[in-house]
Amino acid sequence: MKSILKIPMNPIANLNEELKQMTPLSIALGHENDVFVLLVEEQIPLIDGCFPATVTEKSYRYQVIHLKDGQKKVLDLPKETWNYHYIQPIDNEHILLVCARSYYHDAQNIEENARVYDENGCFIRSFCLGDGIEHVYVTKNQEIWTGYFDEGVFGNYGWENPVGQSGLVGWDASGGKKDSLEEDEEYFIFECLALNGIDDGGICFFFSTDSKIGVRREGLTSYYSPEDIYFRAFAVNGETIVAHQGRGERTLFELQREGNEYKTVRKIELMKPDGKPIEPQLVNNRESKLLFLDGDELYMYEAKSGA
Repeated sequence: MKSILKIPMNPIANLNEELKQMTPLSIALGHENDVFVLLVEEQIPLIDGCFPATVTEKSYRYQVIHLKDGQKKVLDLPKETWNYHYIQPIDNEHILLVCARSYYHDAQNIEENARVYDENGCFIRSFCLGDGIEHVYVTKNQEIWTGYFDEGVFGNYGWENPVGQSGLVGWDASGGKKDSLEEDEEYFIFECLALNGIDDGGICFFFSTDSKIGVRREGLTSYYSPEDIYFRAFAVNGETIVAHQGRGERTLFELQREGNEYKTVRKIELMKPDGKPIEPQLVNNRESKLLFLDGDELYMYEAKSGA
């Protein structure tokens, strides 16, 4: 039985007023220790109760909350017909909103499910990042990385040759494809469960089936085996990974690399000021940090190297 370290935490922000009228969809850590929260006024219904829509006939109101240096800025997008799932900052003046799904109607009609806005809410450009997106991550140098779930890998929504068939793809800030794992035959990424950046500019990811952690730098990937754990978000600092298994889970797992393996050294519980553990509804990661939304409170935890 691994030891459990309980760490007291204080919220970095409260969204009580914003969540009275809006529902949180996605949270993201920015490049400068700032935070983004994507909200929608009304939940978009599933097609036949099962499948997420891409473009809707009815328009919906979204808001983006940007928290930086103790200040809160609200960006209002009152009439959107895209079904957004993810938010990421591109630079200090632009954000990226992404729908997880995209229809391939034909070669001349491919839905552009990634849309860039400036800080005033003005639409700048759009492009396609493919269907079946599980994770989106934008690096400091404005590279966009997308990890895909099974429908993005095998094809659906009209895609016979899906963009995400390798499970992981890198793009430039305008949606031009820069990198993927298509020529990597060592492992098959059935679904990319977690995705993060490394402070040296590399990308780190975790995928199912083979249950491997991949670290990709300059077109080359190294693979490592974690010890009996699946996770959907993680912080990475040197040889240390702190992993979170998914929505509602309250236990973190700290792993240390030993050769080609990551071994669990302890469990961590983050405790709220009232003494109860954080039970996040939404989680996001950027390099060494994890961001959690529990109710209307945001918490941030930073992994320590070799701690």
